[in-house]
Amino acid sequence: MKTDFVIDFLGFIIVKAFSIFLWGVPLKPALWIGRRIGDAAYCANTKRRMIAYANLKAAFPGKSSGELKKINKAHFENLGMNIIELLKLPVMARDYFERHVKLENTDKIRYCLEKGKGVILLTAHFGNWEISSLAVSLNGYTMSVFAREQKYKRLNNLLNEFRQSTGCRVITKGFSVKDIIKTLNNNGIVGMLSDQDAGANGIFINFFNRPASTAQGAIAFSSKTEAEILPSFIRRVGTDKHIARAGDPFELVNTGNKERDTKENLQKITDILEDYVRKFPEQWLWSHKRWKSTPQRSVIVLTDGKAGHLNQAMGTAEMTEQALGSRLEARKIKEKPVVKICVSEVKFKNKFTKMLLNISSIFASKRCQGCLRCLEFCLTKESFENLKNRYADIIISCGSSAAAVNIFLKYENNAKNIIIMKPGMGRDKKVDLIILPRHDVLQTTLRLRSGQASDERRTMKNILITEGAPNRITQEAMGKAVDGLKAQLGAGQVSKKGIGLLIGGDAKGFKLIKEDVRKAVDEVIKISEEKALDIFLSTSRRTPPEIDELLKEKLSRNKRCKLLIIANEKNIEGAAPAILGLSDIIVISQESMSMISEAASSGKHVIVFRRGEKDTKYGSMVSNLEKNGYIYTARPEGIYNKIKEILETRPEVRRLDDREKIIERLKGIM
Repeated sequence: MKTDFVIDFLGFIIVKAFSIFLWGVPLKPALWIGRRIGDAAYCANTKRRMIAYANLKAAFPGKSSGELKKINKAHFENLGMNIIELLKLPVMARDYFERHVKLENTDKIRYCLEKGKGVILLTAHFGNWEISSLAVSLNGYTMSVFAREQKYKRLNNLLNEFRQSTGCRVITKGFSVKDIIKTLNNNGIVGMLSDQDAGANGIFINFFNRPASTAQGAIAFSSKTEAEILPSFIRRVGTDKHIARAGDPFELVNTGNKERDTKENLQKITDILEDYVRKFPEQWLWSHKRWKSTPQRSVIVLTDGKAGHLNQAMGTAEMTEQALGSRLEARKIKEKPVVKICVSEVKFKNKFTKMLLNISSIFASKRCQGCLRCLEFCLTKESFENLKNRYADIIISCGSSAAAVNIFLKYENNAKNIIIMKPGMGRDKKVDLIILPRHDVLQTTLRLRSGQASDERRTMKNILITEGAPNRITQEAMGKAVDGLKAQLGAGQVSKKGIGLLIGGDAKGFKLIKEDVRKAVDEVIKISEEKALDIFLSTSRRTPPEIDELLKEKLSRNKRCKLLIIANEKNIEGAAPAILGLSDIIVISQESMSMISEAASSGKHVIVFRRGEKDTKYGSMVSNLEKNGYIYTARPEGIYNKIKEILETRPEVRRLDDREKIIERLKGIM
């Protein structure tokens, strides 16, 4: 409170003194000072500059970063000139407005007032909205301005003093409803701004292709008092000239459905504003968080070409919708969450540029917004072109390969970013949320020594440790995949439950051995014939050709094998979740952390066949999941016994589910 008092007191003295100084400065030099104030604010107020640039990028996806920066800077300069003109209002004479402000369509105001119901001049933070009231008052009318109370009382009163020096009357929030209705019933003119975020109390209207919470006050007052609404705007021409235009009377849609009519009327009014902003983008207040309450989020998922990494990133992206829904509910916003996900592949020109971008990202910061030269130099033309003009609220990637691009795009879009697995190279602080599967924790310098307590200390920061890898497996996803598979292959072929067999391939630090696969398949065939169980098998694109041939040899003519997908020959979309949905028991090779996490999340019994390696990255993960009861392990030649044991004892399945804690952490960055 004491700090606020000091800021308010000193701010009042500085602004008052500066305004008195400006009264003696001719207009053009004063406006030059205003533009320099705008330039200084553009450089110093990083937060607002980044908000404005991101809003511009979302609104104008076809414009280059150079064009967006130019508009953004001009927008700050316009604000600087607005401040100067506001501070000079007390000494602005009628002859100034006759020379510098051109009034258009003012006869519409007179025409509406003749009806005796009052007029609502509906405008926006466009041009210099502060002097529009003076333009009206000098035309022979008195306008009441509907103004938002500012935080600092002395500065707020001083601002209203400047406004009232033009002859207008300020209506502040708190006592506004009665005053506005009274003014309109007395056939007065009320000026209202219609382009600020209205939070949970607003109606969501499409503005630049994004839902924006919009106040319905103007529509409500017009409906109650029958006052005419004139969408009116003042725009700057050059530096010291303005055109103030009163719009034509707005005809309200009135079908009797109040909710639908209000939304349609607000949309039409918003469309008028959007048309003005598109024509003169530098004159609108881009630095305001106009879409703060929007129920829509745009997500870019970066993929390095690895299917497992993409599945983890997509799984996380899909969880953002539930997190956003919870966030909206907490803010009492009833709109349905909408998450638009776009997948972009990251391709580097060569290994050198990949290394260069990783090193450069160590020094990435807010000043990188609007640059993108590092990305342009290091990425292939196709990859860069696909990313440069694309806006996102959230950037998600998996693995260290795409981490650098993720970080640069975070600053470019003023977005939140999520990286699954350690970004490395000391870049943790440049990431809003790191999702770290426990098997990666065991391979990093984190080395947890005290179990859960250590987890809690780490998750207090920007790192969330999960038991498995994030994935897309839910009951709903498996059900849809099964239906899709039945549609492709016929319901009769995949109608029964059975054993799912998922075979991966070679990976970094791991080699899938043909003899192990042979033993595992023989064991599955043996138990399937004994217990009359169907077999559903899929390989991955990493599966070696000799193992593909082995599987075809073993299963292509086997009557128990109802599904045999060789991914390197013909992959079926959604095969893995469909097999998980069809199977009671899943048998899987040990090298894919993503695939094992998906299987363990399916709610089915999962057997990982392995030789017994525990010191490798893969061995550590499997051992940890087995220790916590999410999976079983068996040597290839022991699969028959393990499946038989499960069938006979029917133990309860412990389902791996990290979704709840991931969604909880996602809420914090929505």
